[in-house]
Amino acid sequence: MWTALCIVAFTVWYGLHIAYNSPFFLAAPPTCLLWKRLQAIAGTLKSSSPEVPDYKMPKESVKFWIFKTILFYGTMLIIDILFLIDDVFYGDYQKCSLDDAVFIVGGFRTGTTNLHRAIHLDEERFVSPRFHEIIMPYLWMGKIFDWLEKRDPKTIKNIEAKLQDAIGKDTMARHPMSWHGAEEDDLLLASWNFAGWYVCVLFAHPEAIIHSGLQDQLPESAQKKMFELYKRSLQKVLYRRGNGRALLSKNHMINFMPILAKELPNAKFVDIVRHPKDAYLSWYGLSQSALSVLSRAPIQKEVAVSAHLRFWDYFTKAETDFFIEGKGYGSTKDNR
Repeated sequence: MWTALCIVAFTVWYGLHIAYNSPFFLAAPPTCLLWKRLQAIAGTLKSSSPEVPDYKMPKESVKFWIFKTILFYGTMLIIDILFLIDDVFYGDYQKCSLDDAVFIVGGFRTGTTNLHRAIHLDEERFVSPRFHEIIMPYLWMGKIFDWLEKRDPKTIKNIEAKLQDAIGKDTMARHPMSWHGAEEDDLLLASWNFAGWYVCVLFAHPEAIIHSGLQDQLPESAQKKMFELYKRSLQKVLYRRGNGRALLSKNHMINFMPILAKELPNAKFVDIVRHPKDAYLSWYGLSQSALSVLSRAPIQKEVAVSAHLRFWDYFTKAETDFFIEGKGYGSTKDNR
């Protein structure tokens, strides 16, 4: 009896994915990045740079990430079904176009947030993702939140307060976030796919951060999967709140820009440049504060300094290649 029910359930689950063009386990990280993370947790991931020593995560971080990894993969089938619900009931969101999107990118603490939120004030032309749409990229959940807010605005205020408490007062003071405010969307891939430089505020291992940040060096299959999760999540924002407006995105995924340029040749890219020396103290304070909450412990100070300088070497190289040298797929420099 149970065997027959399992077979029927599997057949329905598989058939719905095929019928509604829903990728299997879209939220699951690429195997290569999962392996690096497991090595970091086990203390066996070695540094690939002579300037950054081998690093072992503090015990509190190791225990936290063992629990979180088991929980994440233990609920992956449920997560997959939650994504599938959107494709079954709101499949038209896939028709929303990102062709005229504007992507703001820059290093950490360079002024990207100020520019993003200033341009976002033009609400007749642009719409940007919100924090909850990034960490919970489900249309059906957004519909529930909309209903709750209409029924009793205090409910959303209470949820917002709990999220802000979970992030931490120090982090909130350095990077204020609100329920309705425009937010950077690299947290999407950092949280779900372990990809992008934003991983550095979530996972306290300098070598794992480098592998996550170099998205354009990942296998092509991993790049396609990341883009699909990113594209679908932002299409949901346009479907729910776009009303004909263009997407305005802001993130720090400079190594993701060539992938976006290839897939979205009509999109526009805006870069902000600030000298790393001017941005360092601000970024060090924010990243270490965030890691203390989101990874249960920051990176050791001496290692964090070397790792941050290494990050800037990689970031500046990718930034120069994309915006000055004009490298990248399927896109010309006139849209950068």
